[in-house]
Amino acid sequence: MTKQQIPVLAARLVEFQEEFSRMFSEDGQWAIQNTAEAIVLFIDAVANRKKPVDQPAPVVTVLGDIVSSAVIHARTEKFVAENELVLDTGKQAKVKISYLGDNFKNWFFGKEEILFSNTLIHGRQLNKNSVDGPILAELGGQEKAKTTLAEIYAMMECQANGESGPLLNNGYVNIFYVPDVNGTLRAVDVYWDDNGWNVDAYSVEDPDEWLADRRVFSRNSSGPQNV
Repeated sequence: MTKQQIPVLAARLVEFQEEFSRMFSEDGQWAIQNTAEAIVLFIDAVANRKKPVDQPAPVVTVLGDIVSSAVIHARTEKFVAENELVLDTGKQAKVKISYLGDNFKNWFFGKEEILFSNTLIHGRQLNKNSVDGPILAELGGQEKAKTTLAEIYAMMECQANGESGPLLNNGYVNIFYVPDVNGTLRAVDVYWDDNGWNVDAYSVEDPDEWLADRRVFSRNSSGPQNV
């Protein structure tokens, strides 16, 4: 600032002295007692007036937009897990299944699912690694997240030999949330390997994370569901 500008600024500060009324009394008293330091703070504030304010990092949601959908037609017969989900990789297999995990068999064999109406299953990509809690929260909670084994099987049946479709067939897991034989919600994962579909289940309290770019499926129902 030039010597000529200093008295002009001082006069302007006097002209707008009422603006000082916005200061707290203790701050005003400090400025009176420490005027030189107050001027330094004023100079620094003016010098930094054009510097960008740090913006908070954008929030990355766990789930992305819908990337696949499947229409599941109304079922007229009960779905019995151990009768439909069987190991079979033969050429005549209705659905090639090469692996059924122990957790899955322990938690779901013995379960019968009653009739349900037409449903629409949507798949969303995982944007980042995550445990089940945040995924379930973004799906709207456990009730809105849950699907059925019958719906999973219907989707597998449409890709019985690992064809392209709503389910990922590149070895990455497809994640569903299904109540087990006792009504406890479980995370059911389905993925394709060279021989067939692999199916297993995990507790939704499991501390291990699902990896990014996997696919999470949930239901958008056209009618009431019973599972």
